[in-house]
Amino acid sequence: MNPNEITPKCNIDRLHRIKIVSRIVRYIVLGFFVVSVGFILLCVLCSFDRASYLPRYPAGNIMVMFSFDIVVCLWYWNLSKLFQFFERGLIFAAGTTRCIKTLGLLCVIGWLLKSAWHILEQLFPPTPPQPLPPGVIVKAVTDYGFDFFSFTIAGINLGLLLAGIVIVIIAWIMDEGRKIQEEQELTV
Repeated sequence: MNPNEITPKCNIDRLHRIKIVSRIVRYIVLGFFVVSVGFILLCVLCSFDRASYLPRYPAGNIMVMFSFDIVVCLWYWNLSKLFQFFERGLIFAAGTTRCIKTLGLLCVIGWLLKSAWHILEQLFPPTPPQPLPPGVIVKAVTDYGFDFFSFTIAGINLGLLLAGIVIVIIAWIMDEGRKIQEEQELTV
């Protein structure tokens, strides 16, 4: 036996570890999906509250915001689907690369919607909130976010766009590698 060859037992052990980790990560991602859907539903319910002391945004701004939230939910759903492929042992399958490509495209769409939100917020600012009754103090987090990949030019954050493009390129490379491997298997 060639010392550089991997025994079938090692391959089975590796595949088993991939399946276990993929199952755990898939459940965590599904948890994020449920939290995101719950957040959207909470925002929808709060938007009907007319006695709110929050600023009111124009309908166009709200539609862009909810569209972004839906894209985030779709991203979590597709990420969960990707780990389901890994759990089944389909690492370099066509469905896997298609799922990765979808994740990249959703990042680009999310960047477009986030950029549209910032433009609309500048063009159509929210109406100021109603004044609070005397003695009422509200403590709230008004600005939050998670910027894993940030790259700003002229005040426009291109991080999500670049991350999406990189993910699409990785998916394309994986798909081309899969096709090469399939062609080599067919060659005698």
